[in-house]
Amino acid sequence: MLTFKPIEPQDAQWVTPLLHASGYMTSTYAFVTLYLWSRAYDTQVARFGDHVIARSHRGGIFHYLYPSGHGDEKATVDAIIEDARAQSEPAWLYGVSVEAKQRLEQWYPGLFTIEAVRDDYEYIYDRSELADLPGKKFQKKRNHVSRFIRENPDWEFHAITEESLPLVRQFNREWAALADNKDDPGIQMEHEAIEMVFDHYTELPIEGGYITAGGRIVAYSFGSAINDRIFDTNVEKALYEVNGAYNIINREMARQVCAGYEMINREDDVGSEGLRKAKLSYNPIIIEPKYRAVLNK
Repeated sequence: MLTFKPIEPQDAQWVTPLLHASGYMTSTYAFVTLYLWSRAYDTQVARFGDHVIARSHRGGIFHYLYPSGHGDEKATVDAIIEDARAQSEPAWLYGVSVEAKQRLEQWYPGLFTIEAVRDDYEYIYDRSELADLPGKKFQKKRNHVSRFIRENPDWEFHAITEESLPLVRQFNREWAALADNKDDPGIQMEHEAIEMVFDHYTELPIEGGYITAGGRIVAYSFGSAINDRIFDTNVEKALYEVNGAYNIINREMARQVCAGYEMINREDDVGSEGLRKAKLSYNPIIIEPKYRAVLNK
């Protein structure tokens, strides 16, 4: 039997090693990602042996993150199936990798309806390419960065610290209140999630930075480790009217925060055509599939 509890910052101590253990590449296996959206999605966690299970409830459906950890994975999935069958609403596994999909099909023929979710596929990049923007394929990105530097000669990158956090929070509130953002329900839901993370920023396994130019913040970003090789960019915000602000925060995070990682995951495109085009324009080295396994009752 699984015993779930609301996810809290201190759970990072036991959840993070188990999330890292399976070597999955997607953002759902970063503790900060789970915590960031936990209030919006009613996310809870449970331990089963040496596996961690996250369960969310939204839209009348129970969502179980495919388990991560050590040892008997099938027994853990069996426990998830038992818990799901005890609920009165539909249930599915999410964040299912290609390899996990194959195991589910082998272990439980006919029990799950498994489908690819293209809008959830995640874009993974070579960190050194985002840091250096080399070659012809990054020419436009270099041009944006050069223009930013030319127009903002006093620009600086700063790490987000306990002392600078109030300034970044104020920037984020002002960004969420911009005319293009204040009536967007998705942006406002994300804003509430970011505010919760900021409340516990120093307690979480998180790193971030911000750009100043002309005496003000023009961009910021933060993220966290998916595992020892991959850093996940959880949030990135910049002033729309500042040319190259998004490009410079992207480059500087790759250079100064993510230097110890091989790759950077910039998450999914949520089905937005514009966002998909933007993510493809940075030349991902991997577009990581994610599957949904719906439990057939």
